[in-house]
Amino acid sequence: MTGLMRAAIFEALTLLALFCVAMPLKYVAGVPLAVSIMGPIHGLAFMIFLWFVVRSLAEGLINWRGALRLLVGAFVPFGGFANERWLRGQLEDL
Repeated sequence: MTGLMRAAIFEALTLLALFCVAMPLKYVAGVPLAVSIMGPIHGLAFMIFLWFVVRSLAEGLINWRGALRLLVGAFVPFGGFANERWLRGQLEDL
């Protein structure tokens, strides 16, 4: 479960970097290279996070409801941090 927690944080950080740094650089400062670099990094982070969610679901560490919660949280800025906190609580319950 710690891998899933780390993946949630990594995904959240890359999403924030994309929204708060790369996109303003592209649309305000006219530097599209920032999104060209950060976009694929965030895409990879999301795919790693998705893999950890599916793996944790298959291993029985989380249920369908928890997997859905994690996926919805991954699409919301700062949602990854809420996901990590929720996962930490789940880990304490085990």
